[in-house]
Amino acid sequence: MLNKTQSISARLSPGDYAYLMSIDRNGAVTQSEKVRELIAMARDSVGMHSFARAYIASSEAVLPIKARYAEEEPRSLLVEALLELLAEGAAAVQSCTDDEQMAPQLERKSLPAIEAFMEKILLLALQQDSRCAASATATRIKKQLDSLLNK
Repeated sequence: MLNKTQSISARLSPGDYAYLMSIDRNGAVTQSEKVRELIAMARDSVGMHSFARAYIASSEAVLPIKARYAEEEPRSLLVEALLELLAEGAAAVQSCTDDEQMAPQLERKSLPAIEAFMEKILLLALQQDSRCAASATATRIKKQLDSLLNK
């Protein structure tokens, strides 16, 4: 058994490299972090209540809503963020139902989705021309964030 991390080298097709770099899970930024996340995703996918399987199922459940939304104008970053949070949140809940201590696992599995949602909310609040379906939405978010941050 190896006691330390091992360095690897791989040649990837442009499509495989693009897929690897598109992995946005647990804050993976570097190639090494993305490979580790890919391995974690593969390990998760063989489990009985895997996050990957639950994510596929929850994403498919949200797909008709996303398809209908895709045809609408104007676009809304808030709606897109909500649909992603919904899919990932449902997957996190579903994949933790059999854990003895559900709360710690649910926090761990849902935190990346919650962080991504919070980043999009902050983006809405900071942008001059926020991408919201209704201008009042961005104004309300900005006021709420100001109120919370100034307490």
